[in-house]
Amino acid sequence: MGVSIISAATVDAAAGAGSVERCALAVRAALDQSGIGDSEIALLLNTGIHRDENIVEPAVAALIQKQAGINLRYQGQQRPALSFDLMNGPCGFLDAVQVAAVTGARPAVIVAGEGHPSRLEQSDFPYLTSAAAVVVGPSPGRAGFGALYRARTTAPVKPLAYVPLATMGTEGCRVVGLDQPDEQARQRGLDIATEVVIACLEQEGLDPADCVLLAGEPRPGFAKTVAAAAGIDEVYTPGTPADPHSAALPFAYRSWRAAEPRSRARHALFLAADGHFVATCAPYGL
Repeated sequence: MGVSIISAATVDAAAGAGSVERCALAVRAALDQSGIGDSEIALLLNTGIHRDENIVEPAVAALIQKQAGINLRYQGQQRPALSFDLMNGPCGFLDAVQVAAVTGARPAVIVAGEGHPSRLEQSDFPYLTSAAAVVVGPSPGRAGFGALYRARTTAPVKPLAYVPLATMGTEGCRVVGLDQPDEQARQRGLDIATEVVIACLEQEGLDPADCVLLAGEPRPGFAKTVAAAAGIDEVYTPGTPADPHSAALPFAYRSWRAAEPRSRARHALFLAADGHFVATCAPYGL
């Protein structure tokens, strides 16, 4: 696809009082690291799922763009920026990479984050309250992200997260329902993730010994189990106390780049998986 990560930044729950504020802080940090001016940004793509007060309209990406102060004048701007939400759970990050790759030669920002809609810490909320942003830009040759490989179950899938309309009363902007799949779905999710990683290796002609796996950890041991089945020895996960969900891959990328000694892998495989129903994998040439 000819797109590489230029910079990445992550923030935790202490960084802001809500998901929009945290995401805006992560965007500003990633842009500051990149050395790229705001006027050069073509796209801001938000892939986060759980957001302040269950906001549907306007797009949360537009709110993040406003708070981060990126290209706020559309008329008269030589290069205006477009922002929109692209929600596909933990797979949204790689979907956003694909969109950024086909929209031109200018850099883009991908941001994700999770937070309870009440803006308060809730003991039954299973995801890490956090945000992450990456700046991506065009890269020459075979460097950067390659093709996306996808796999999903053919079985009917019920929503995992939803607003319980029948019981929410007047509290709909502050509640979210979360159901966990059964053990059969968990095993199926592990098989799907393994299948898509092996397909990526085979179709790209990659040697597992030359690869590092960057993956979320929807449950403990998930990424290492997939890596072992695919013959990959080196694995990096977010390394966080809970699952960052939509922001898992930027967190895993930061863990990899911060590791010492530095990896000798020639390729990274980015694996996005919910652990139950769907998985996406993309090679990343170094």
